[in-house]
Amino acid sequence: MSRDEQIREVKSATLLRFNQVWQRNFQANLKAIQQNPGVVALKNKFRDLPCIVVGAGPSLDKNIRFLRRAQNKAVIIACDAALKPLMGNGIVPNFVVCLDPQEEISRFLMNVPHEGITLVVPSIVHPHVLELWENNILFFNKFAPDIPTLVEIQKMVPHIGILTPGGTVLSVTYDLAFQAGGNPIVFVGQDLSYPKKKSHSHGSDAAGKGLKFMMDKQKDQLVLETDINGQSLRTLKSMAVSKKWFHWAFTTFKRENPLTVFNCSEAGILTDHCSLQPLAETIFKHCTRKLNIPWILKKALKRKNR
Repeated sequence: MSRDEQIREVKSATLLRFNQVWQRNFQANLKAIQQNPGVVALKNKFRDLPCIVVGAGPSLDKNIRFLRRAQNKAVIIACDAALKPLMGNGIVPNFVVCLDPQEEISRFLMNVPHEGITLVVPSIVHPHVLELWENNILFFNKFAPDIPTLVEIQKMVPHIGILTPGGTVLSVTYDLAFQAGGNPIVFVGQDLSYPKKKSHSHGSDAAGKGLKFMMDKQKDQLVLETDINGQSLRTLKSMAVSKKWFHWAFTTFKRENPLTVFNCSEAGILTDHCSLQPLAETIFKHCTRKLNIPWILKKALKRKNR
């Protein structure tokens, strides 16, 4: 199957599964959207500050301890499934980003403190996620010009801003860091594949029943990709599409200030148009000064909160 055919198959399955869910969630969230700011408020607010984008891939276990050195010296933006592994290691991210509209993602946010963390969610997030979150919330529209339902939703609340999805939550997490002006943008836990015996980082609820269960359940969705060491790794068609999306984003997204992207996962299949480097080295070189990120965020949202 070609890459274009994979993209069409993934998109078709998404539409079939989520159209009604998107509409129902959006209607339930309208009041909260009107009461909270959007990601547009963060545009260029972290210009030329290091931003670390944290995924929940198995490789996170190898590097998670180094992230303590980056605390308060970089903007740490985690995907929802990475929140518990980070908190379990004493690392409090500045932002946690969700993309999925299903209620089941609520489990990533339960039984951990929310203080000091801003939740970033799509306008079509499940309302239960909003009900359980006990701190700041930022909304965004999923930019999907070829999906009529999402186009109509964006037209109704254009003021919150957009993030462009690319198959995984880390796509919009990257776009958030990009629009906020972060430089460099550093990936960790970004495997987009399933090496050895694990599907996700230790401590993540996404780890579930493990890799074998996931592989058996989705065996018709498996493809092979080449990893950073030139080895073949199993992955899902949707993640192979995400790899292509990242390569597109790295070469297509434009902004005023220059950008360097480091993939410091030290594993996985994200290899093109980014520099491969150990996380410890990247933090040592680029996370060198204290940052008052809560003050920057408070200032950015001040006008909206009046």
